[in-house]
Amino acid sequence: MTTALVYDPIFLEHHVPQGHPERPQRMEMSIGYLKALNWLERPGLVQLAPRAASMEELTAVHEREYIQEVEALSQQAAAADADTATSNSLPLGTDTFVSAKTYEAALKAAGAPLTALDAIMKGEINNAYCLVRPPGHHAVAEAGFGFCVFNNVAVAARYALDHYGLERVMIIDYDVHHGNGTQEMFYDDPRVLYFSVHQFPFFPGTGETEELGEGAGTGTTINIALPAGSGYEIYEPIFRQILAPAADRFNPQLILVSAGFDAHWKEAEGHTGVQPGMRLSTAGFAKLNEIIIKLADTLCEGRLIMVQEGGYDLDVVASGVATSINQLLGGVEAVDNYGQAPDIDYQLNTDVVISELRRIHQLTGYRMRNQAKPDREKLLREVKGPVITKTPASEPAPTDSNTCCQDEE
Repeated sequence: MTTALVYDPIFLEHHVPQGHPERPQRMEMSIGYLKALNWLERPGLVQLAPRAASMEELTAVHEREYIQEVEALSQQAAAADADTATSNSLPLGTDTFVSAKTYEAALKAAGAPLTALDAIMKGEINNAYCLVRPPGHHAVAEAGFGFCVFNNVAVAARYALDHYGLERVMIIDYDVHHGNGTQEMFYDDPRVLYFSVHQFPFFPGTGETEELGEGAGTGTTINIALPAGSGYEIYEPIFRQILAPAADRFNPQLILVSAGFDAHWKEAEGHTGVQPGMRLSTAGFAKLNEIIIKLADTLCEGRLIMVQEGGYDLDVVASGVATSINQLLGGVEAVDNYGQAPDIDYQLNTDVVISELRRIHQLTGYRMRNQAKPDREKLLREVKGPVITKTPASEPAPTDSNTCCQDEE
């Protein structure tokens, strides 16, 4: 098993205003964890430097004028830096900023999964983790949004379709926020199955369960909108009973993961500010990753690329990165400093939720290809119901048909 870590120090040069949660320390802490574990020299792990995405690759999902706007803002920020001798961040969109090196960082963030895919298709690696920033799943064709500049996963999906001629690509997004940009880019495209499980209602306000795609793409958007307080007890059956059969039915040739760790229970205390927030632990994320990895092994020869999205508590994101890389390499242990989420006083009715989701997404009765079929001959030979042996003493006394219906005197 060979896994690539795709990373470049340029990602530290995307500067944001003081106090912004999407800060360079997220990358520094993640690399620090890997160094502390001695995993950067681990057998089977190779480090790849990402190439920059080309204009042609970016314009497959973004408008050219928007890409040029990002480049121009970076140049303006560089000029401001020279004038003030400080680092300047200029607004691009909602909570999204551009600094002098942002354009270069964003090009390589978008190019990272392309670098990984090239290596996979050449047979050089089995899978990859792209540790990148700025993140991408909120960025739409014409604008940056929600910390995101270019939609890294969307660029990769289109590259797989256009450059390698793949016919089916699946995107799994378990960031706490719905990936509005990714959904919008493939909403009518039957070649891309977008599966998102996220907190709702919450930023950015999209991702209702009824959003299923349109036109030829109807049915290839699956949104699992969960209320705050949801934890592993609902995520696990959703992955096992909704995600897995949906993937099996779609039969992807490549799986991309928008790996955001901000559904971790610790995030509610900091970044999200919503109590109780979501309630996954790092060990919970590991169990979800295990399902994804098995699907990739079964359906698409292990072709799996995980791309960093959210996660803003520094230890949460670093432990999530380390755990994911360990699993891609075949390990099972989670790197978990915080443990399980605190208990809450209520929980969802899992059976009802799963039943309704299977109905909405036409999965009721679906049998996965690797699911064992019943042995019909054996079942035909079995006795229906329990065998009851009666003794004469246990038999009820016969009823006197002449008296059973007589009125009492």
